[in-house]
Amino acid sequence: MTHLPHRIFPLPFIVRGKHLFSVPLRLAVSEASLPDVLGGRAARELAEQSLPSGVDGMLLRCVADPGWRTHTVHDNRIAYVLTRDVWHYLAWAGCYERFLEGRFSAKTRESFERDEARFIDQFGRAGTGAGGLDLREYSTSGEIAEFRRHAAAISAADGVAGIPGTDIDPGPAAERGELKGFVLFADSMPVACVCLLASGETLRYVCSGERDDFRPGESELKRQFANGALRSAVVLNLRPTLRNRLLLAAYGLSSRSSGAGGAGPASDLIRAQLALLD
Repeated sequence: MTHLPHRIFPLPFIVRGKHLFSVPLRLAVSEASLPDVLGGRAARELAEQSLPSGVDGMLLRCVADPGWRTHTVHDNRIAYVLTRDVWHYLAWAGCYERFLEGRFSAKTRESFERDEARFIDQFGRAGTGAGGLDLREYSTSGEIAEFRRHAAAISAADGVAGIPGTDIDPGPAAERGELKGFVLFADSMPVACVCLLASGETLRYVCSGERDDFRPGESELKRQFANGALRSAVVLNLRPTLRNRLLLAAYGLSSRSSGAGGAGPASDLIRAQLALLD
């Protein structure tokens, strides 16, 4: 588990789609890594973790969801599942060709080859002079700023306000060389991009985008190329005080009226606030 500095997290109360108010909570934040989850270490550490002093509770992000109840009162804490999601991942061992053989049918691989041949026929190969297909990598703070400009150009070409996630602050991650952006150019124009965050041997998806005229299908990138998936959750653990019992009981009533934990304005706001914790 990765332990982040304490954060102030505003717990939003939304009723019938209207944000009434938020209750600020001082929380310790812990996040599970994919290798820890797949290896079973995250579940053991989660079960043994106690609430630190000086905070209202703990926020657990990216933890595997075995089917927890949304609201549970334990002897030493009150647990509430704020959101549930599916964690798509790609476990890559060996070469790219072997991954394609294990993940996609022969028919789908042939479709990829036709798409690649079509793109090469239209734009030419990289390194053959002006134009062509050209994949560029960005990692330093200055390069990530350039990546964001290219991502904005890709979304603007389709009349979209922006690609979710491309407003990421490079910060220390770029200084450590952990943030990786890739942009595909065709005829010297940016047509597709993806950004990844490195943590050890794991690459975490941040965002991606492509122009409509360069999109062969409508499948999401994560779902299309993932070869595994886990149910995941964000869990709020608060101290079992009377105030926190009443707070989460009231939050449960408001969230049931506005779709929290699934789709709806409450869960959308929760996800947006979680993104600000990074």
